[in-house]
Amino acid sequence: MELAPVRVSTRRPPVARRWRLLVAATLAVALCAGYPSVTIGHRLDHGSSWWHGADAETLTEGPRTEIRFAFSPRGQIRFGASIRNPGPWPVTITGVAVNDGPADQHVFKVVRLAVNHADEGNAMFDPDAAAPFRSIKVEAGTELPVLITITIPDVEMAPGSGLVFDDLAVAYTVLGLPRHQRVPMGFRLSVLSPDGYVPESARN
Repeated sequence: MELAPVRVSTRRPPVARRWRLLVAATLAVALCAGYPSVTIGHRLDHGSSWWHGADAETLTEGPRTEIRFAFSPRGQIRFGASIRNPGPWPVTITGVAVNDGPADQHVFKVVRLAVNHADEGNAMFDPDAAAPFRSIKVEAGTELPVLITITIPDVEMAPGSGLVFDDLAVAYTVLGLPRHQRVPMGFRLSVLSPDGYVPESARN
């Protein structure tokens, strides 16, 4: 009995199919490489307004605005800054502080964070209606009004000196990836000590 010869197919995929596979692989590599760069390039900015109570004064000279508080060691001050998300992606803000690094090493320790609702227009600060801060989504083209209460450090101050900052440490996520940025406030905040101060621990 004769066995029929076994034929092995040597057909190759059509050229069109190989081309589609190559294009798909190229797009997948480009997407994987571009995804992190898109999130890294997504930056927040200061919003359109700010807020402070009666315990501070505002000075504006040309394009620069300064909010001034009096130095009071271990005292608390509260101010408002709006954080704008220019887009094109929505972000989720997960944390706001004055200083970077571990919280126990911050010069200005955050006591409370509260927010008003994000708005497409100007940020509206309403301390009485503000809600405690939790991770919050900010759509592209909107801004988030944040009310921040901080403690003034008990540090030595020379007469006429001050503690100054003009940006905030903001943690947020873009497309699910974590980001951290020093976001400008659009103004400078100063805590001034006209007469100087020496802590009790340094007087002995």
